Amino acid sequence: MVISELTQRCTEAGFDLIAPFAITAADPLLARFDRPRALGLVIGNTRALWPRFQGALRAEPALRADADPLDRYTERSLAAATAALAARTAIYVAHAPTTHGYVPIQALAVRAGLAALSPTGLCVHPVYGPWIALRAVIAVDADGPDDVAPIALPCDCTHRCAPLRAALDARAARFAPDEDGWQAWLAMRDACPVGRAHRYGDDQIAYHYTRDRSRLDTGA
Repeated sequence: MVISELTQRCTEAGFDLIAPFAITAADPLLARFDRPRALGLVIGNTRALWPRFQGALRAEPALRADADPLDRYTERSLAAATAALAARTAIYVAHAPTTHGYVPIQALAVRAGLAALSPTGLCVHPVYGPWIALRAVIAVDADGPDDVAPIALPCDCTHRCAPLRAALDARAARFAPDEDGWQAWLAMRDACPVGRAHRYGDDQIAYHYTRDRSRLDTGA
């Protein structure tokens, strides 16, 4: 019941990837609510997030003026999604550290069976490929599920993607608006043969890598 409620509310806000896992003593950064295996949910999105986010920007000038509108949209959307639940919850967003560091969201996505971690460092979904973003983990005061087997990497990165990652590492390319390094990262993502039909639109891509605010003003 908790999972279905959160899935519906998160999906309505554009966070359409939700995968449950069990939070155990091996996860010291996450709340367990005195349970041996509490419920954890990895929250992510495909390109479905972008039109919802832009709709919120058009409706709310204060959100548009925020220094990090996507981060604020993520925080408030997930807070609203959990507010009506009877169970206690804790939200850990990927863009901000806890007191003891960032939540290892890629490892948790692998553990939840949401995606496989490729040698390039990208998480690859079996349908959407690398065209996903991992946004948060929600801990819930409820029993967590049984462990699942990790999904297999749906492609072979050896010939296409791995050489591009090696070149990136060699030049220490960064995602920075005033440099071209982000375009090299994008090329590596584009090289993956999985999920090409679900590639982000140009504005979503540019904002994802550069936070270019002009990309927020382009409509749906």
